[in-house]
Amino acid sequence: MSESFLLLFLGSLMLYFGSEWIVRGGVAIAEKYQISTLVIGLTVVAFGTSLPELLVSLNAAFQGSSSIAVGNAIGSNIANVGLVLSLSAFIFPITLNYHLIRRDLIVYLLSCLVFVIFSLDGRLSKFEGAFFVSALLFYIVYSIKKPIESDIDIESSDSSNFSEMILFVVFGIVALSLGADLFVDGAVFIARFFGISEVVIGMSVVAFGTSLPELATSAMAAFKKQSEISLGNIIGSNIFNILCVLGVTSIIEPLNSKWGDISFQVLVMVFYGFLIFIAAKLPQPFNRKLSALMLTGYFVFIYLLF
Repeated sequence: MSESFLLLFLGSLMLYFGSEWIVRGGVAIAEKYQISTLVIGLTVVAFGTSLPELLVSLNAAFQGSSSIAVGNAIGSNIANVGLVLSLSAFIFPITLNYHLIRRDLIVYLLSCLVFVIFSLDGRLSKFEGAFFVSALLFYIVYSIKKPIESDIDIESSDSSNFSEMILFVVFGIVALSLGADLFVDGAVFIARFFGISEVVIGMSVVAFGTSLPELATSAMAAFKKQSEISLGNIIGSNIFNILCVLGVTSIIEPLNSKWGDISFQVLVMVFYGFLIFIAAKLPQPFNRKLSALMLTGYFVFIYLLF
């Protein structure tokens, strides 16, 4: 048991430093290439923080646990909004600029819709996975070539500092992945020690654990007053979880998951997506009362899983 708590502690440390490095590096990349920090959050940072979901889902698929792979992606998307965004906004004021996030939120909700259609037959095929990955590549290229103008001015940085920041991003991604893995291992062992079923562990503990990089990175970005990176990380990670995590996993190993087993979670995931739309339309910064309600909703969701 003591070893499990040690894993939790070490994982938390790596998550902290990894998030610090990846935010610092992401801002430097934006400054160097005059790219919006929102785009950096939607691409580089989002991909880095979604690596744990991808690795966990691939591992689950290879072991024949398709439901865990699908549940991890859906559960992580719910945690990204219900926990990560809500908690970050509750602690540090975050401004939701509707003009900046509208396009990406639409992409996310459309991704959810396509996922629902593909999942109705209880299977994600290789072809459907290839469609997801192709859509993701198009989205990334389009976001970089057609960026939405930000209200925040980006100043250029010198190349030597930039090279150093590239290393920060790389080491940050590695630290986040390893930190999340250690945290999940410790949490799963403790959960099993107390007799919690593996199904519930997959939908709650594992999904929460793989969302820790998003939580650490978004909270750090909000603390550093980089709301665009925080938002981009959350929305981008949710898009990556559907198009990349489920896409790549189903290409390698088709996923089987009955619609009746995931319908409730999918509805909650879509509901939280629409809540971001509503929150962005309200007076800014993000209303703490609304963030508290969304956070409460997430814990109610976890309670219902048990």
